[in-house]
Amino acid sequence: MFYKALFNINIHHGYFLDSGEDKFLPIEVDDTELPDIEKEKALIPYNVHDYLKVIPTQKTQRTCRNHRMLIRPHKQGFRVLVETQESGEKFMPIIPFDDDAVLTFEVHAKDAYFHNYTDLIDISENRCYLFSNIVPEDQIETFESIFENSGGLIDERFLLKAPTTRELLKNIAAEDAAINTTIIEQFSITNVIELIEADETLTELQKEGEIEKALNKLIQEKKKKGVVGHIRMHIKGDDDNNLLEFDDTDPDNIIQYTLETTPEFTLSFINKKTFWRYISVSDNATLTTNSTKWSTKNGFIEIKTEDFDPDGLDPADTNPEDYVFPNPTVKAVKKEDDDYYSEIFI
Repeated sequence: MFYKALFNINIHHGYFLDSGEDKFLPIEVDDTELPDIEKEKALIPYNVHDYLKVIPTQKTQRTCRNHRMLIRPHKQGFRVLVETQESGEKFMPIIPFDDDAVLTFEVHAKDAYFHNYTDLIDISENRCYLFSNIVPEDQIETFESIFENSGGLIDERFLLKAPTTRELLKNIAAEDAAINTTIIEQFSITNVIELIEADETLTELQKEGEIEKALNKLIQEKKKKGVVGHIRMHIKGDDDNNLLEFDDTDPDNIIQYTLETTPEFTLSFINKKTFWRYISVSDNATLTTNSTKWSTKNGFIEIKTEDFDPDGLDPADTNPEDYVFPNPTVKAVKKEDDDYYSEIFI
């Protein structure tokens, strides 16, 4: 018996891995990339579990128990292993999977300032990110599966539309409810939807509206608790992006094998860029940079006189050469219109 990896996921973040303006993973055309040796050094202290937690759903926990699977965290992410038996040069899962088997994990931000340094959709929107080997039917034009985008920049290519987000959370809740054969929580979304659907005083259109409201409320509750999105891996994915090899030579006896090369994916959060607004307490002067700067935990970004223009100075005759410009922390970030500002008191 051998435990073989079904898949491995690394989760990176530019805020923790960049060094000043030198990027661990370049985002823009003129970005300077860290040398490989510096990337290796950056990963030594890095631990994704310092700011993020990945939680398997109840259904996934049961699937793991039923199929002798292990979820093993490591500093960059986690891997899922399955117990197998040797068959020639290949390895078969001890307990075969159903074709529709799926493993789902909620991705939670643990850090209260996560959204201050991470470039994500605004928390007020009823949309979440999905990392999966199946593309939602209504997003084929814009969405990428985790196999297609294994380089992993977390941007709109992984972002669900609002209706698809609602459908995803509804399905996940139904999967968890199906294994709770005792009592469904009175206020669970599954129970709420059942009550709405059974309400004979409502028209079908009204029922749809009430269900949409309930699911939007659930999305906001989860986002307030730090949920960013979901990792959802199907045993059989789109375009043969499967987690197992299937030998269907005999249709009545399809044999499953672990893949020769373990699927490995890297998801990379993009750090936020903000305007830097310096507030001088001693003389009531405000100096705002004329372009956005990367948020980064490590290294130092030098601010020069040419980083300001008259529109960013208050009063207008303020001389930037009279001040020293430290880098901001992530604790003071404000949104004004569609722009973000890091405030630094000097």
